[in-house]
Amino acid sequence: MAAREEDSAWTVFVSDSLQARLDTYCGDDGTPTAVVFEAIEALRDRLPDVVRDARARLQSPHARDEVHYLGSGPVQVRIRPDEDQAMLLDLLSYELGVPATTWLPPLLNAHLPGRREPDNMPWIIQAPAER
Repeated sequence: MAAREEDSAWTVFVSDSLQARLDTYCGDDGTPTAVVFEAIEALRDRLPDVVRDARARLQSPHARDEVHYLGSGPVQVRIRPDEDQAMLLDLLSYELGVPATTWLPPLLNAHLPGRREPDNMPWIIQAPAER
């Protein structure tokens, strides 16, 4: 589950480049919450594949066994789902077997226009697909 705050905001950590793509996509009128649910609607049937294919590792001897998901990083993004949307996020997390903090960055990375990770990111090694 994503970190929830008192005002029912969820905090998800994304990469700098994904944050920039999200900001551009939201423009002046959009919200990260609206984009998340737009992405869920667009990719829900493919969501397990998107998350599985987003498994990567950082090219570092210290992070050799650490799993990284494309799109994740140090930048906080807050989404504010209503009660029904929060229940959907919980259901999808249950179905995927990972918390929303794990699958939301790859979902946004796959959905948003622009250069997707890991393009031009030599410090990320995409893990072979486990099927």
